[in-house]
Amino acid sequence: MKRSVIQQGGKTLMVSLPIKWAKNYNINKGDELELKIDGNRICFSASGESKPEGITVSFEGLSERSIRYVLSGLHKSGYDELNIFYDKQENLEVIEDVLKNLYVGFAIVDQSDKSCKLKSLSKELPDQFDTALRRAFLVTLSMGDSIIEAIEKGKFKALNAIINLEKTNNQLTNFCERLLNKYPFLFPKKQNFMYVVLWNLEKICDDYKYICKNLADYNGKISRELVEFFKATQNLLRGFYELFYKFSLEKLSQLNEEKKRIEQHHFKLGETLKGEELKLWFYLMSAIYKIVEFSASTCALRYTTETQQ
Repeated sequence: MKRSVIQQGGKTLMVSLPIKWAKNYNINKGDELELKIDGNRICFSASGESKPEGITVSFEGLSERSIRYVLSGLHKSGYDELNIFYDKQENLEVIEDVLKNLYVGFAIVDQSDKSCKLKSLSKELPDQFDTALRRAFLVTLSMGDSIIEAIEKGKFKALNAIINLEKTNNQLTNFCERLLNKYPFLFPKKQNFMYVVLWNLEKICDDYKYICKNLADYNGKISRELVEFFKATQNLLRGFYELFYKFSLEKLSQLNEEKKRIEQHHFKLGETLKGEELKLWFYLMSAIYKIVEFSASTCALRYTTETQQ
């Protein structure tokens, strides 16, 4: 979309607003818009609420996993209304489960034998992003600490309850990703880096979830060395959490050196393990590689923030 620049009064340059956009946000003569300058871009933000953005999809013939992927993607994309068609009752049960565990503030407002309508009943605001992101970090750390405590005490059945923290993490990270997509100009030059952080944070929690699932019915004992490996992984995650909110190059260097030490000390441990212990080692290694993926994006966020000040 292009607009011609108009000169008025000899000095003032003007550009017209797209009428469809103006109507969507109920912008009228005399209203004020928020303006942000971002390099060669000028971004205007409206304070009014936009009309709900909706989409119609069909789940006929889709597997449960595919339905979950589609619903997650549509939620992150920022849609406020979903008109869904399905061919069997099991599809509706999957939709209801995702609605309960992922779609914060949504409800089924219309339903028939072959279709339903999901609608957002609450307004998501950009200023909710920071709180949700910090809580996502803390939930992940809490999940790891709780797993370690259960393993050390031999209370593996307790992992069935701890696994629910992964659902909380999903709600928070999906909510943040949804905000990034609904309000892209409120995070200039930072959106992609924020998304990488959220993506890896959610995947780390997935590794912890798989640890819970594999050990929930375990009757043996986890070796002390493997428990120490878990604690080192948690300390690395906690270090990157602290780095994210209080950045320093010295701290970044220390954390990446710590990652190398953990690798060197525990990598060969996997050759001596089997069964559930080997699975635990595998998911801890997987989590470590995701944790260090915070490095580049955290640096980019830091220096992007500095250039904007």
